[in-house]
Amino acid sequence: MWFVLQAHATTPVLDGDPLDAVRSLFAMNQTHDGRAAGRWLSLAERVAQDHRATDPDLAGRWSSTGTSLGSARHLDQLAQDLARRLAEQSADDGTSASGPAWFAFPEEWPLQRTLSFLTEHQVFERLLALPEVAGTWRFTDKESRGTQVDVPLATAIQSWISGETIPALARAWLPSVPAEWALEQTVRNISSGFEHALSWVTGALINLVNTSPLLTPTAPRLNTHTAWYIRHGVDTEHALTLLTSGITSRRLAHTIGRRAAAQGCPPSRLRQWLALLHIDSWVTLFQANEYEIEDLLDYVRSPSNLVSELLDDRKVTIPLVRLMPRAADGPVEIGTLGTGDPMLWIGRDRHQLGAVPADRHLDVLAMLNSGLDLTHHLRDGQLLTTRRHR
Repeated sequence: MWFVLQAHATTPVLDGDPLDAVRSLFAMNQTHDGRAAGRWLSLAERVAQDHRATDPDLAGRWSSTGTSLGSARHLDQLAQDLARRLAEQSADDGTSASGPAWFAFPEEWPLQRTLSFLTEHQVFERLLALPEVAGTWRFTDKESRGTQVDVPLATAIQSWISGETIPALARAWLPSVPAEWALEQTVRNISSGFEHALSWVTGALINLVNTSPLLTPTAPRLNTHTAWYIRHGVDTEHALTLLTSGITSRRLAHTIGRRAAAQGCPPSRLRQWLALLHIDSWVTLFQANEYEIEDLLDYVRSPSNLVSELLDDRKVTIPLVRLMPRAADGPVEIGTLGTGDPMLWIGRDRHQLGAVPADRHLDVLAMLNSGLDLTHHLRDGQLLTTRRHR
């Protein structure tokens, strides 16, 4: 009800009585118990009275969390305490942005500094007390009537985002617990805690901290992607980009993310950087398997419909990479070197002349598998393909 009231209060196009949202509920229309319906409407009216009596800014902050009102109030109080400490710390170490407030941009702390700040103030342990999170981080030494085992949450988060495999985490967190039971608990707690409840309320809290009126426009902010790092178990923006763009392997995303960050590749250029490396480097550098290569090819792909162009009797031109010096123009063939090499090579008389770029690999493969009668020529360093008419 609180969210409906907040929507009515902040959306000019919504008019009418907010309580109509309760009256129009399917259950309210189906019940034949007038007293029960009356009790629910009375409760809704009481919530509406409390909403009207609450400071509009505070009501909006509570609504932004998506939690129960009690949890939202607790999160907001915690956020104000953290914002106060953040402002004090930035004043002590001089990390606020310099210059007039009307044009300066606040510094956003990197992930590790944000996690250190949250750990220092025992934020994660305090979040476990929320009803939305309670019970999502619990380990025992045996499956039946086991004694609870303490696995420090802040330390576990660091291990999780470091890219450790789940079996390795299970061994590290529960070294004296039977392996199968340790693994089962680790999977369950990661799923219910990191991938759902804990990342959700951590994100809500950081948003409340960063938008707190206690922070000046130039005061530093906590890392806005922290919840996403916890949810996905990675520690670079590059890895987040991959995992939210179709890459399904956390291991692969973490490995690529670390290397791309170390080489100074910005996340916005990750697609082009990976395409230039090509398939053989994916295998060598990242140990990508067959399924991971398929994901990466789909990620780097520059979409085109080569078959449609050929059916319209248009010539298809593909720029080539790894072109041999002084490769002569003329007819060529396209194919792989064998089952262990998925790259598409251009050759003549069993000599490699060049390769199809990674971002065009899937479309060229679809063209070759189309069943069309095609001819291929090398011309000015590019592959020229036409359809042969019978």
